[in-house]
This record gives sequence, C-alpha cells and structure tokens, in this order.
Amino acid sequence: MDAVNTQPQSAGATAGGEESDATRVAILDAVVRCFANQGWAGTNMSLVARETGMTRGKIQYYFPVLEELKLAAIDYLYDSWRKNYFDRMRLDTLGGDRIAVGVDVLWQLTKDPLHVAMTELEAAARTDEVLHSALARLRAADEAAMVIETSHTFPVLAAVGEHELKLGRYFTSIFIDALAARHFPEDEQFWQDRLLEMLKECLKDFWGRRGVAELADRDVPPSRLPSPAPPSTQQEARREEALALLHRAAALLAKE
Repeated sequence: MDAVNTQPQSAGATAGGEESDATRVAILDAVVRCFANQGWAGTNMSLVARETGMTRGKIQYYFPVLEELKLAAIDYLYDSWRKNYFDRMRLDTLGGDRIAVGVDVLWQLTKDPLHVAMTELEAAARTDEVLHSALARLRAADEAAMVIETSHTFPVLAAVGEHELKLGRYFTSIFIDALAARHFPEDEQFWQDRLLEMLKECLKDFWGRRGVAELADRDVPPSRLPSPAPPSTQQEARREEALALLHRAAALLAKE
C-alpha cells in the first residue's frame, strides 16, 4: 500500500489552488456574459478568450472542449443566480416584509446579466437539442435547491405547505418574467410600478386566505394555520379565490 502524505499543504500549493479556482470562476463569468450578449450559439472559445483577456490555450487547460465549457457555465449560472437572490433576500428583509422585498429583489434581478443570460438560454433551448437536454437535467436539481432555499427564507409561508409555497413562487416568477419581457408604448416605468404593486397585493391576499396574516420575518406556530378544506369543497374554494384575485387586480388598475 502506498504511503499517505499527511504533511500540511505548503502555502504555495494553497495559493496555487486558490489561483486556479479564481481562474475557473473568471472564465465561467466571461461565458455567462457571452451568453447574455451573444447567445448560446454565438458563444465560442475565441469570444471567451477576448472577454477574459486570456489565451485560448489557457482556457482549454481548464475546459478542453467548448461544449464542456458551456455546460459548466450553465450550472455556474443557475447556482450564481440562486445565491445572488437569496443572499439579497437575507440582507434586505431583516425585520421587514418578505413578500414585498422578495418581489422587489426579483424585479431588480431581471436587469442583472445573470437573468439576461438565463432568458437567452431558455429561448435558444427551443431549437437546440443539446441545450434543451442540459436545461432539462439542470431544472430538476435547481428546483430541489429552490425548495430548500425558499423554505428557509420564507419560513412563515413554508409552514403552510410545500405545495402552496411552490404555487406562490411559480405565480410570482411567471409574472415577473412576463413583465420583464413586456414593452409598453408609453409610461413604461409607471405601468411597471403599478403592476408590481398589484402583484404584491395579490400575493398578500393569496397568503392571507391561507392564514398568513403576518408577513414579516417571524414564524407562525403551526397551530395557527387553518385546516385544509374538506375534499368536497376544495375545487369550489379555489374557483372563488381565483375570481376574487381577478376582481382585486381589476380594482387596483381602475384606481387611476
């Protein structure tokens, strides 16, 4: 059996490892910027080399094949976006309204290169089989991580149940993504602000109907949560709730 080296790593080796990690991150950051500016198909080794200021040889030392580099950048992109969002949430919601802040942070991040790159990739995946397969694989892992992070960041809402938490999260992300893609012929900022306020009102109403009256950074004992409606009335309750949300949205838009 070969002897195992138990001596402490030298300072030079440690520094070299940190430098290697920093180089990899710099390369992946550059690829994400290329995704945002040039799209999936337009990203190549020469473009990444120009973006990083490195030689192609140095980049290929870390990522020998372009496809390997681009797929690694996708994982890095989604991990970075998740970390960026939840770090911002933990910083901005100390003692505040997590719903309102969460919507504001999501909206601010639609201008971030990370979000722009993700939007470009989702569009390109419709016609690129390699990218489509990569994103399909990634979504399962990303969803599992999102459930954990969201439950930790929104403990009050998570106490109601994972299904309801996902429903609220999906509704919010779909609304935000659609609003970011929408172009208004005039008064764009005005309508964006109004629609974001409407989203916050709808979410507060949604969670209020589930017994979450307090949306600040504190937990709610499970005993205070409402019992689920009997199976025979669930469908009717959902229908009434949807109608009420639509009426509220119409009323908010009609205030001006």
